[in-house]
Amino acid sequence: MANRGDTASRLEDEAARWAARIDASPDIAPPGLDRWLAADPVHAGALLRAQATLVLLGGAVPETLVAKDPSRSRRFWWLGGASATLAAACAAAALLLPARGEAIRTGIGEVRSVALHDGSSLAVDARSDLVTRIGSSARTVALHDGKALFRVRHDAAAPFQVTVGAVRITDIGTVFQVDADRAGGTVDVLVSEGVVEVAAAGRTLRLAAGQRARFAIDGTAPAKVEHVDAPGIERALGWTSGRLDLDGETLGEAVAELNRHNQLQITLASPALAREKLYGAFRIDDPAGFAQSAAIGLGTRARIGPDAILLGTPEKK
Repeated sequence: MANRGDTASRLEDEAARWAARIDASPDIAPPGLDRWLAADPVHAGALLRAQATLVLLGGAVPETLVAKDPSRSRRFWWLGGASATLAAACAAAALLLPARGEAIRTGIGEVRSVALHDGSSLAVDARSDLVTRIGSSARTVALHDGKALFRVRHDAAAPFQVTVGAVRITDIGTVFQVDADRAGGTVDVLVSEGVVEVAAAGRTLRLAAGQRARFAIDGTAPAKVEHVDAPGIERALGWTSGRLDLDGETLGEAVAELNRHNQLQITLASPALAREKLYGAFRIDDPAGFAQSAAIGLGTRARIGPDAILLGTPEKK
């Protein structure tokens, strides 16, 4: 029986040969490529790594190729067809396929799609900080702050675990979101598909699709579990498609999310405003539009300046 290292090496060799064939004739899909891509989800990731290697050897990066030489960008276009989702992720993010031990940090307004070399993927929200370590016997992500949505390719021989402080989330074949609020000292876990196990506070809790739980980062407080329906899950994941969907969330929560995604920051004139509940759908990259709509709904004013937005009427002293 071939060991895991031999299998990985053979996969990389196959991917390199496919990449070379695509590079030689970028206008024609090599016969058998779609079949090879469809045979295993990890093939698409291996091919993207091989193509990225060719680009690096040529002294350019994919964004440069698309901007300066559109004809050459078709080398990456062939990742469509059998794997259109991965191609879209390639167009959306500059840094894909982080190496083992790779740190990923996003700034204000930066949402990144990342394809891991084990066939898993994640979407990293703005102002997030994490480190991936993907090995043959263990796969770990240390989320220090921020939020990420994980789509995990299950492998019982190499468990996929996300750690936030003293909280450890183990995948059992699933799609789940982890929101680490370092300042607030909490970890929020939402499962949209499959099952995860969360170890915290000396106990293990199993969460299935449609369940959400909040934990203390230091693992001392018991979890608060709630059921979330399909529309609620869609709202919670709206940031991955540039939406802010509110269904009774507070203005304070909404402003915190908008400030995560925009240089133009919103401040509230009165602390009492933060407790007001809001409903509706907004563009996450339009703080001015949100402020104007919120002001109308709350019967107050929004002062929109070039550097900041003040929502509400200042309290009289």
